[in-house]
Amino acid sequence: MINKISDEDLAFLVKLGKEMNACNNRGTQFPMFEIRQKVKRWVEVGEDWDERERVEDAQPYCLCPKCRELYDNDEDLPDDCDDCDEEAYNHYKLEDEIVDRCGMFFTDKQAQEHIDLNDYHYNQPFTYATGSWRNYDLQKVLEILSKLGSEDDKPLSHYQTYVK
Repeated sequence: MINKISDEDLAFLVKLGKEMNACNNRGTQFPMFEIRQKVKRWVEVGEDWDERERVEDAQPYCLCPKCRELYDNDEDLPDDCDDCDEEAYNHYKLEDEIVDRCGMFFTDKQAQEHIDLNDYHYNQPFTYATGSWRNYDLQKVLEILSKLGSEDDKPLSHYQTYVK
């Protein structure tokens, strides 16, 4: 016996299909959306770096005369000073990292709503469209949802099935 889907569940799936069809697929066929964030990857002095931050307990010999005077007077040092030695700073690159604890989303809107509600957990979060390349079961589910949300029971072009 085949289980019947309730009218409420069907209405939810139709609404989801419409939202999927309305969202920007960002040039990705069968997109799912994930959240990524920027993370610091520390690099050694001399390597390419994007940003730097002052070492909290920088050695006085690394400081320029102006910053050394501030240090000696127990005053706050400026965040950045081109005259101080590079050893007074930690250097880092900002790289994208997938936030795996929140999973995947059917639409960019859902992913953005998650960010809006939970942004305090992340560092510079953003949504990212990832494809379902050669994941034929997921592609079929996305295609069915797209058909449910369309007026003519055809999936949008970015949800059409790949030829195997």
